[in-house]
Amino acid sequence: MIEIKVKRNGGGLKIPKYATEKSSCFDLYAGEDAIIKPGETVVINTKVILEPPDGYGIMLYPRSGISSKTPLRFANSVGVIDNDYRGEIKILMENIKPKDIKQRVVPEYMNVDGEVIKNNHAYGFLPQDTVVIKKGDGIAQAMPIPIEQATLKTVKEVSTTKRGEGGLGSTGTK
Repeated sequence: MIEIKVKRNGGGLKIPKYATEKSSCFDLYAGEDAIIKPGETVVINTKVILEPPDGYGIMLYPRSGISSKTPLRFANSVGVIDNDYRGEIKILMENIKPKDIKQRVVPEYMNVDGEVIKNNHAYGFLPQDTVVIKKGDGIAQAMPIPIEQATLKTVKEVSTTKRGEGGLGSTGTK
């Protein structure tokens, strides 16, 4: 088992942890409240700094519950934390619901579990399909991975294969 150093970067917050004994990824939590309206992309601070051991990086993935229950997605699909990065871990989230000019303002919002919550107007009037993330909500999962850098060699030709230049969808079933 490897050791990843975790430094709190301010505030009373949750430290990353594995949800179960056999989880593949550990959870990361919002270090602040965030409101993500339809069509918006927001950077969410986790208020933690991670230091993986030499030879490891960390991959950041969306939590499946958020992706299945809300319109939130990682704006960059997967996050990569390089071994030598020592800044705060930040999650780039986007609300994929389109921003509609005629979109009505509703008296509720959605949380990261997909539950519709009555808006006490602490957040003002919010458009339909707005998601509010509260400090401490689980927003991402992370996995340490071994990293091996490659030697990149410039050549005039590469070998040929049966597949050749067949790209997107070229190996699918017919």
